Amino acid sequence: MTYEELIKELCDVIKESEINSISIYENLEIIDQEIDTFDLPSHKLKKIQDLIFDSYGMLQHQDLHRQKIERVVNHVCERNNIDATQYNIAPSAKNISNNESGDLVSDDELEALIKSMGNAN
Repeated sequence: MTYEELIKELCDVIKESEINSISIYENLEIIDQEIDTFDLPSHKLKKIQDLIFDSYGMLQHQDLHRQKIERVVNHVCERNNIDATQYNIAPSAKNISNNESGDLVSDDELEALIKSMGNAN
């Protein structure tokens, strides 16, 4: 598999992920608005609201993974002189320097990932 083929497949995953995330988010908003019209005991209403809130958190986590994929794609394009604009993806997000999240991918981790992809062929 060439880098271009790999990038195309990853970009397809990114786009599908974005479409699904928007749909899920919109559905959760509708549910959140509709539950106020239901005649539910407060403890059940609270449980449903907590599930909705947890689902928003999972969407954020999924978005972090999508951003990691975008960063890998942009990195591969940059390292191999591939025009990233043809894939219509966003430039890699810049990390806030004070972010202590374990979800960030370092440049060394990116290099190791790229090398492991090359060894898989």
